[in-house]
Amino acid sequence: MKTTITRTLLLFATVFTFGYTRAAEPLRVPANTKRSNLERSLDRALRNNISYPLLDRADMTGEVFVSFVINTEGRIEVLECNSANERLKSYVLRKLARIDIGDNPEGSWKTTHMRFNFHREKA
Repeated sequence: MKTTITRTLLLFATVFTFGYTRAAEPLRVPANTKRSNLERSLDRALRNNISYPLLDRADMTGEVFVSFVINTEGRIEVLECNSANERLKSYVLRKLARIDIGDNPEGSWKTTHMRFNFHREKA
């Protein structure tokens, strides 16, 4: 029983410390400016859907630059995507295609430019 718990904790520690990714920091917005529900939903969806691809055995390090808008159905429409690592680029495009923010009655939302930086943690 004790070894099972120890193995489980070791597995979780390995998964959560093996690798990570983070989007480039957004521009700082003054504190008195309120963010819309759409912006909060987008931030939450990106945090929940895009992470370092742990199970892929190929070289999955590098940067991916993406420009996108959100359509009326709340889906992300990628306008441009660039990366030196083609496998990483296709990984990010697959993850972005799965995101559904919710209805966006105003139509296409402003063009968003993001940089995703994927690299392993230094031991």
